[in-house]
Amino acid sequence: MLKFVKAAMLLSLIGFMTPVKAALLVEPILGFNLGTDLDIENEEYSGKGAAFGGRLGYQQLGFQLGLDYLRSSIDVDDKDFDKDIKMSEWAGFVGFEFPILLRVYAGYIFSAQGESKSDGTTTKFNDGTGTKVGVGFTGLPFVDINFEYRKVKFDEFKAGPIKTDADYQTYMVSLSVPLNF
Repeated sequence: MLKFVKAAMLLSLIGFMTPVKAALLVEPILGFNLGTDLDIENEEYSGKGAAFGGRLGYQQLGFQLGLDYLRSSIDVDDKDFDKDIKMSEWAGFVGFEFPILLRVYAGYIFSAQGESKSDGTTTKFNDGTGTKVGVGFTGLPFVDINFEYRKVKFDEFKAGPIKTDADYQTYMVSLSVPLNF
């Protein structure tokens, strides 16, 4: 019994001496959507455009958990559909930062909306949900280079009298500055 008590005391002492790093994660993001495929009523359109946003969360021992916001401007240039679409997404994310210059993360987009105005017509994308996965290179001082894939399905697409559903998928390359407090 005495050996058990000594072992428990030693483990407790080691546990108190081990530094635990827990931090608030604040991470601004600036990116570019390289290949965006938009599908409306089985017609496909492609586009690209800039994005900005950020993550706010908690990080401990490499694990990350928090909220993610992203605002994108997607330029769709097609003979039938020439518009600049403003998209906004809110997501919950989880991630892990490896000690070997690599970070992986995934998220659930629980709110996505979009809007476009052209020739007096307002096009709206509402009630979108989806997923995102990404990988980041963390080898630069203060800056991460990220590659991300997102897929969103909108339950409601409205353009004048047309009302249907729509979805899009995109690849994004971004720079972010993860700050831990």
